[in-house]
Amino acid sequence: MQELSFNQTTQDWRTHDGIDLAALAGEPVRAACTGTVTAVYDDEFFGTTVVLSHPEGYETIYANLAAMPAVSAGMRVTAGESALLESASASHLHFAVRQNGQSIDPVRFID
Repeated sequence: MQELSFNQTTQDWRTHDGIDLAALAGEPVRAACTGTVTAVYDDEFFGTTVVLSHPEGYETIYANLAAMPAVSAGMRVTAGESALLESASASHLHFAVRQNGQSIDPVRFID
């Protein structure tokens, strides 16, 4: 997260605040842990994005989704629930974690 990596889409070097998990387009995305949906929006760079809030100031971010999901702000989702549905890259889910607004390594939260 501190190292620059080359972005094929923008053809430049930048930090990457999450990890890209290989996934088939349209494959269901499951919540990493129980939380409340705080935002669902289309991001100019990351595409369709869902943000969940969790205790102790944590947020999980799911971006590059294939379609607008069937969740909305204020909904509570359970860990493992499949309610969630970078152009030059292969099909993938961009997964990021923040605590109190600071990006942290999401690999620590994946089994």
